[in-house]
Amino acid sequence: MVILLLVANAATIATFWVTRKNNPPAPKGSPADFLSKELNLDANQKVQLEKLVKEHREAAESLRPKVREAKDAFFDLMKNPTISDSSKKAAAQNVSAITEQLDLLTFDHFQKIRAICNVEQQKKFDAIIHQVTAMMAPPPGGPGPGDHHGPPPGGPGGDHPPQHP
Repeated sequence: MVILLLVANAATIATFWVTRKNNPPAPKGSPADFLSKELNLDANQKVQLEKLVKEHREAAESLRPKVREAKDAFFDLMKNPTISDSSKKAAAQNVSAITEQLDLLTFDHFQKIRAICNVEQQKKFDAIIHQVTAMMAPPPGGPGPGDHHGPPPGGPGGDHPPQHP
């Protein structure tokens, strides 16, 4: 049994090491700064980007508490040992519906950013969009957007507000 556990641990570590090596780390800084620099935005485009970022941040921040509430309600169902599968599924679908709104909001946000770009910038945008979305994602195993369970903000390992392009 011990040997089996050692082999399983070694396999897990090797898998982590190989997948991490194949996936370069996300660029540092804010996604908006990264986009501005990589796309070589002019002054007018930077102003437009700032406006789009502000609009997206405000809209996303209004949805995140709804996601958290829906998730809390979903997991509160565990308190009822006789909860039906249909009730669990309905609560999970509620979480998914709100998360879908947030994803569509972000997709539309990136479409708007792409629209302010010239043709050459759009090609570059298409090439780097996955790097930008990786910058916005929580760290593996870390809290997702709106998850506020854990250490208090500013404390060791505390939540830091996600940055948006």
